[in-house]
Amino acid sequence: MALKKPLNSFARARKVSHSAAKKQRQAAIAKLQQWAKGKSEELPTTK
Repeated sequence: MALKKPLNSFARARKVSHSAAKKQRQAAIAKLQQWAKGKSEELPTTK
């Protein structure tokens, strides 16, 4: 997960929500939902 630099030297780095794993997981879920609705022919691989 990407970390943004803190505003001062005493603070910890703040987490940012740019997670590649999260984006891949959301894309796989969206494909699975489309398959469940009958919009897609083949079953997507989710893992």
